[in-house]
Amino acid sequence: MSWEGYFQHLCKKGHYWSKCAEYAEEDITCSICGEPVVWTNTVDVTNGSFEGKKRIDGYVDLKVEKATMCKECGHALEVTYKIPKTKRRK
Repeated sequence: MSWEGYFQHLCKKGHYWSKCAEYAEEDITCSICGEPVVWTNTVDVTNGSFEGKKRIDGYVDLKVEKATMCKECGHALEVTYKIPKTKRRK
């Protein structure tokens, strides 16, 4: 039986990215600021992400700490997220 999923990562400064589980690494640093990862969550999509309207894959919906927007077009230039107080999930 195979497993399908990905990791959610947050660095010390709150930058977010996700990475396919095939490419898991031990010591990961942020490509934006170079800070180490301080929070990781495993999202398991083997059996889908939803059961009805309930999310079953373990995805954590992160809260935005700060967003810097482009004044010309309004798209996000940089977004940082609050680091969850819950322990990282593996």
